[in-house]
Amino acid sequence: SRRIQSASSRSSISMGRTFPMPRLSLRHLCGYKRGRPEGRGGIKDEKVLPDVALNGLNGNEQDAVDLHRLIAEAMESISFPATVADPQTEDCPLIGVSPDFVALTQFPTKSILGRNCRFLNKGCYLSPSHLRDIRSCVETGKHFAGVLANQRADGTHFLNLVEMRGLKIGKYASSGEDKWLVIAVQGDVSNQESSELHLKQLERLEVLSKVIAEALTVNGTIVATRGMAPSPDEPSTESCVDCIEPFLDPIWIPDEAQEEARGRHLL
Repeated sequence: SRRIQSASSRSSISMGRTFPMPRLSLRHLCGYKRGRPEGRGGIKDEKVLPDVALNGLNGNEQDAVDLHRLIAEAMESISFPATVADPQTEDCPLIGVSPDFVALTQFPTKSILGRNCRFLNKGCYLSPSHLRDIRSCVETGKHFAGVLANQRADGTHFLNLVEMRGLKIGKYASSGEDKWLVIAVQGDVSNQESSELHLKQLERLEVLSKVIAEALTVNGTIVATRGMAPSPDEPSTESCVDCIEPFLDPIWIPDEAQEEARGRHLL
């Protein structure tokens, strides 16, 4: 399939604020001992979830489309490093990654899907402020941008410019609760100024939203996530407790700082 490379210049996200990114040293950010407690420069060992991303549905849900499978397949068309995670599934696992993300990190797709992205931070320093802001993004969908020290599968380190934001893709049919995903793009800025890549990253977020919108509508109007009902303590009697009614146009979760900057741009 054709690979997506650029976004419209009218992207609403591309009107967001720009900001300088610091030059960071991998020598100072990586090499920390494994298992150092969170909040003091380290990351806890990742929790590896079962490989649910590529498993199909069964039973009464067999006529629904598996959301994780749908996203994983759609990401194959993306020609820049990018990921999609499901914050409404335990530990916010990655459910789709692009081929360029695989090339950037050197981890094979099968070892990535179903895992939280923290495996990239092993042995590297993560500031308390970045940790707080990433958690806020995962919990609320608030936009995050920052340069993180990451480690590839071969043990080499690089500086990763990460842009993350929440995207509402539909509503659960049984409860009306929003279904949303964490969309992220990445870029190696070890040998370049991160500000050079920042605007391009914002445009790439918009590309991802369009790819996901196409994926949700091409196979019909009902999508199902695998085994994750919106209210697990109150099981539904419907045949598909976790069915989603997708939006024709996914909605970015509002970010007050970006919306304010966009308003100033339009004045």
